[in-house]
Amino acid sequence: MRHGPPSGATYHDESLYVAALRGSAVLEFDLENNEVQTLVSDFGRIRDTYVEDDDLYFITNNLDGRGNGRDNDDRLVRINLTE
Repeated sequence: MRHGPPSGATYHDESLYVAALRGSAVLEFDLENNEVQTLVSDFGRIRDTYVEDDDLYFITNNLDGRGNGRDNDDRLVRINLTE
């Protein structure tokens, strides 16, 4: 799994959520089970992460000239971690 350098990270409930600009993903590092999974991968470049309650927030970063911009980029995205 190769995603390049992290662009943001946050900790919540024994997991570390890491944004990767070049890898265009949010990775979840389950620290209790020592496992890694790609949680998000279809939003393009991702910068920074934040968790409040059971919601993960991240910012897309596709309109800075380095990504492939789409309609409604750049934006704040919320994903519920319990669904």
